[in-house]
Amino acid sequence: MATHTPPTKDEIEALVAEVIRHLRTGTAFGATASAVKEAGSATATVAAVVIGEQVITLAAIERLPAGTTRVTIAPRAVITPSARERAADLRIAIDRGPAPGAVAAPVRPLLVARVDCPRDAAAGAARIARAVPGTQQLPATGMADVLATLTVQASRDAARGILLTGRPAVALILANRSRSLRAVTGRDVAAILAAATDTAANLLVVNPRDFSLGSLERLAIDFVKRKGDVMPAELAAPAAGCGCQGH
Repeated sequence: MATHTPPTKDEIEALVAEVIRHLRTGTAFGATASAVKEAGSATATVAAVVIGEQVITLAAIERLPAGTTRVTIAPRAVITPSARERAADLRIAIDRGPAPGAVAAPVRPLLVARVDCPRDAAAGAARIARAVPGTQQLPATGMADVLATLTVQASRDAARGILLTGRPAVALILANRSRSLRAVTGRDVAAILAAATDTAANLLVVNPRDFSLGSLERLAIDFVKRKGDVMPAELAAPAAGCGCQGH
């Protein structure tokens, strides 16, 4: 028999607060159920976003990627009234149970950027964003600005990144000067993912000339599915100091 994690104290308190608010305002709880059903039937099906919480609050709906039309929640998850209303307002259909082939929004944010590409890499960045819900596309500015943004996001939010560039060697060296970034590159999906696993990398530097749109999509999906690699001892150890006597 399947086991289910019971709601936490904070989740129960949030649910009680929602119920009390609706009782005070006289809002009907069931009024939005049909609206959600209608939204699901009128909207084309897209890759579902999975919400893993046992209590689905308004904040969880507000965090969904723009353009989301369908979400999947646990079979016994509880939806607060305000969350259900907001989903109806946004025409988001709510399903229970696992969604075959769905890609869950990653716990760690994914950022995609493009710099100094020999051809327009916007299609590749867009393909990645569609494949991984919640992906943030950075503006196509200069190399230094993009890497500075990736550094901040990696140190603050443990974000991962994919950098599309026609100058992978330059980007790799500059990125690895940062304490927050561990960048790797490669010319095919298997090679770059193997390097990322070996180094616990959080930034993939990709030359779009070496990858089709389909391979970029597979690369992004496999990259965000990794739960967190163990950093090699050589990389985790602090850098050795200079042994010179003349300094």
